[in-house]
Amino acid sequence: MKLLKNKKTLMNSIPKILIIFLVFSAISLKAQKTNELTLAVNGPVAVLGYNDIAYTAALDDGIGFGLEYGKYLSHQWSVRTGVALQTYSGNAKLKSIEGAYITQDSENESFEFQYRFENYREEQRTTYIQIPLLAQYESNGQNRFFAAAGVKLGIITDSDYEAKATRLTTAGYYEQYDALLEAPKFAGFGDFGNYTWEADDLALKTNVMLSFETGLKFMVSEVSSFYVSAYIDYGLTNVFDDTRDNRLIEYLAAPEVDFTGNSILTTPMGATDTLKTVSFGFKLKYGLGF
Repeated sequence: MKLLKNKKTLMNSIPKILIIFLVFSAISLKAQKTNELTLAVNGPVAVLGYNDIAYTAALDDGIGFGLEYGKYLSHQWSVRTGVALQTYSGNAKLKSIEGAYITQDSENESFEFQYRFENYREEQRTTYIQIPLLAQYESNGQNRFFAAAGVKLGIITDSDYEAKATRLTTAGYYEQYDALLEAPKFAGFGDFGNYTWEADDLALKTNVMLSFETGLKFMVSEVSSFYVSAYIDYGLTNVFDDTRDNRLIEYLAAPEVDFTGNSILTTPMGATDTLKTVSFGFKLKYGLGF
């Protein structure tokens, strides 16, 4: 009789035990915060790197912004994706450039157009929308070590360049007359002083990058956190569309004598066939778990 009473009491207690277990499981799951949104700002270096031309990194023009979503597979591991906006720049510089080619003047006379730039500078700028696919590990505690690695797909949104020179001089050699004309300016010959040219077509391609980030994650509260980290995104693909048959400066005879320019990257003088992106520096992120 006593055994049956204990058995009956145990059977009545099972639903209560299950309820308590489910409640504690829900609390534990809620505390774990299996999802996280982060807002990020990063910089300062983001470079268009190319060979055979002297160039310098623009240290003040590589700021990026991002929104990232993370899905936790466990307390320590998560997978991450999102969207980011990243700018890159390149800076070519040459002490002097000179060239010549055969063309025609406004009276359809053939001649050799000769030109020379002094202290030539060209800055290229481009903006990519980046879509990351990363795996992240983080330790336990209030102050956590973390590391994330993976790949990013970069989709170009715009690109442009601006060229400057302290001096542009031109001349025309007419072989049929054995005459070298260094004037007049209205014919396109002479000393034109400072030269500036800009355009918005570098025709760069989709980018794939290898990404690595590591640093500290500080838990501000149960649902919010603050990240401080160092990162590097290294381009794996050549984003350059080889168009080196362009001329650095074009002589236009009609409707009136004028010049147009092209990026040095798209001319034989550029002598570059590979252009890759690289960005590195520091990243600050604010995270919100849910």
